[in-house]
Amino acid sequence: MLYKYFTEKLLGLQDVDIEKIEEIDNSIHINCRLKRKPHKCPCCGNLTDKIHDYREQPIKDIPAFCKHIFIHLYKRRYRCSCGKRFPENVDFLPRYHRMTNRLFLYIIDKLRNEVSFSSVAREVNLSVSSVIRVFDLVSYAPKKLPSAIS
Repeated sequence: MLYKYFTEKLLGLQDVDIEKIEEIDNSIHINCRLKRKPHKCPCCGNLTDKIHDYREQPIKDIPAFCKHIFIHLYKRRYRCSCGKRFPENVDFLPRYHRMTNRLFLYIIDKLRNEVSFSSVAREVNLSVSSVIRVFDLVSYAPKKLPSAIS
């Protein structure tokens, strides 16, 4: 099956217009923006399509082809009739984060194999404290001890 937008399928990003991909040293930089659509105002709940401004947000993604991946996302900020300004919602990026959900899950998967924080940090191009912070965000359910009569 042939895909019309094979780059989007390869990267796993939906509703994204990829503008430019460039390779610099041992990293790949992907410039993209989300497709424009009306957004719901978090203050009053009205739909708005009025753009206030744009901001570039650098995002780290999982390594591919032995290179670090950086996504430069041009995010829109919308303006509502109530006066509120708010950024557009991004499915693959949690609020206030600078790394994708995939990178978050990749770090947890690597730590599951009992490797050190520093080796994972080197592999994904993050600081050791960032990897520790990701590890601390995961909540583990305590194991129930069996009740035994001795």
